[in-house]
Amino acid sequence: MAAIDYLREQGLTAQRVGSRVRLKPKGLITEDVRQYVKKHRLVLLAELAANDGEARRMSWKVIRDGRALCTMIGEPTTYHEAQEIARWRWPDAEILEN
Repeated sequence: MAAIDYLREQGLTAQRVGSRVRLKPKGLITEDVRQYVKKHRLVLLAELAANDGEARRMSWKVIRDGRALCTMIGEPTTYHEAQEIARWRWPDAEILEN
């Protein structure tokens, strides 16, 4: 079951606002729901972002001079967003799916 499905079963709708998950209606938010969102925030953000048609990942392999330099892990980003982040630090870096 997708993380968002649990929220729907509780009668809630979710929306991505930056790096946060906003739930409505507030009257249905229980402590269990709060803990669920806290534990599954990154997965929920990825699922919510997936609805815009652009593929996002939470980890990308950074390649430089043909060798793996590191793995970027963080908020769900598109290929182009990840490439921009990596090239800010290493202008000649390439990005691969991890």
